[in-house]
Amino acid sequence: MRAPLYRWLALLLIAVPAAAQRGVGAGVHVDLDGTAPVVRVSRVLDDPQLEDLMKHGFPVRLDFRLELWRTGGVFNELERVQSWQMLVQYDPDPYQKVYRVVRHNGRQTESFGAVASLDSVDALLTRPYRVSLPPAHPGAKYYYNVVLEVESLDVNDLSEMERWLNGDVRPAVQGKGNPLSALFNGVGRLLARVLGGTKRNYEATSPIFTAAPR
Repeated sequence: MRAPLYRWLALLLIAVPAAAQRGVGAGVHVDLDGTAPVVRVSRVLDDPQLEDLMKHGFPVRLDFRLELWRTGGVFNELERVQSWQMLVQYDPDPYQKVYRVVRHNGRQTESFGAVASLDSVDALLTRPYRVSLPPAHPGAKYYYNVVLEVESLDVNDLSEMERWLNGDVRPAVQGKGNPLSALFNGVGRLLARVLGGTKRNYEATSPIFTAAPR
């Protein structure tokens, strides 16, 4: 059964003042464990707009890009890059009402199973994530820069979302119902286009360090 039109209009009105509703203290952080980068996230989902979108069937994707920069000379040099994704999806099944969280780094997919609340998802994202991105030049000066883009998936992302669902992550994100049903009716498609401004961008830089000798 389709949701009444007034519910979609109410959701649209909620979604407009996005910038004013971001969580206080939200961001991404990159610290050093020795010289290895450790990435964690704080309160990026603490946003009424994103929560409402997830409750109405719009998954949220977190795209991470970690860059290794070597200092010196006229310009700093980008030496290596590593990317990974996380997907947060609400399961609307009345007997579930949980969030499904997965992380995919291009080589393997990690499922965190059913998470009871959005606060618990935030706590999970706060856990340090150690990344293997070692420097190539011992004794040189380096720093890490991490960029995070948080985006509610819209109709233009359907093909990519289908690749997720048809791949290794399907059992972890699909749940018992069809969480993407809102995207497949006319009102959902129109709403998804209007909600194209639901991206959040965060960035952080580590302290400069000296690469250890091999």
